[in-house]
Amino acid sequence: MPKILQYSNVQVPEKFLPEDDNQGFSTVLAEHPEVITLFERRYDYPGPVEINGVNPVFHVMIEGIIENQLQDDELKAVREVFYRLQQEKGFTAHAARATIAQVFILDFFAVLNEHKPFDTDAYVRRLSLLGTDLSKLGRNDRCPCGSGAKYKRCCASYAEAFGISPLAGRLNLGYGSYLLGIPEDIKDPLNPIFQLEARSHIAEYMEQFGDIEGAEIVLKENIKCAETYKAGEFLKNAWQDYLMLCENHAELAEKGFEATEQLLKLAEDDEEKGNLICDKADLLAKRGYLEAAESEYRKLFDNFPDFYFGRFRYALMLSEYDREDDAKKVLIDLLSTHTHHLDQETHDEAIALLDDLGEDTTPFEYLF
Repeated sequence: MPKILQYSNVQVPEKFLPEDDNQGFSTVLAEHPEVITLFERRYDYPGPVEINGVNPVFHVMIEGIIENQLQDDELKAVREVFYRLQQEKGFTAHAARATIAQVFILDFFAVLNEHKPFDTDAYVRRLSLLGTDLSKLGRNDRCPCGSGAKYKRCCASYAEAFGISPLAGRLNLGYGSYLLGIPEDIKDPLNPIFQLEARSHIAEYMEQFGDIEGAEIVLKENIKCAETYKAGEFLKNAWQDYLMLCENHAELAEKGFEATEQLLKLAEDDEEKGNLICDKADLLAKRGYLEAAESEYRKLFDNFPDFYFGRFRYALMLSEYDREDDAKKVLIDLLSTHTHHLDQETHDEAIALLDDLGEDTTPFEYLF
């Protein structure tokens, strides 16, 4: 879907922004709970909110306008299109509303940017073309909307907006945390998987602008969402996102312990458990409890003696707290004593850190 139909970032004059008690806006915002915290804190960020080219608040605003139109008795034709999309195409109410918004937004931009009066009759005529295949229509043919004008002078610029999808209205802020693409079996734009993915990007945006409190709130919302969605299939992802936030900010280090404990319960193998114990130890070090952190690493070596990457992480922690000589000893022991047991990643990371610490790595580079 093109960015203009994704409600991309625009400067919207204050008079066009809805009041907090606007019924249509409130209805759509409730359907997009992933946006609520961002909306409440929107004035904490410079300029309009933009996440990967999309303004989530504007997304809700436009669909809220359509919701208000559906409640307007003078716009019964809009309501008819809304029901037709549901009955004939099997769309959800949210997708049907968002499909109508695809057309409305182009007229809205004309009002906003070109100061043209809103043409309700033309808008309603264009809605009749939603889902219509216009690929074979010539530019000089009469426009099928019924205006009597040539297509090129009437609805040609709206052609892309007439395309329909059952996922219209999905808040697409990017991929990578929970989704690598759109699952073929999902036809609801409000499916929780889309909320989970959107929140991860919203939290990243908040963190970028220093709103750590907001990012924490949003990631906690994701944990609650993941606990109920598909029996917690994505709960591990949600806790990992929260742990990463805690690791990035010393003031949240204490809360990171809860995240590591929760993730340890969800861990599936020794390597995963080992890395989580390292995370816990590193959080202790950030809190100033270096002895406790070292104790966690010693327990790790006792319980998971074959988790050699943990020894690298121990050396890395020591190097970060002015214990370079101790870090060197750990790395040299790792590379000389356990050489034939190391995987490529652990070997290469250990060599790189030892080199950064100013130690000659020549004796170890060809032992792997």
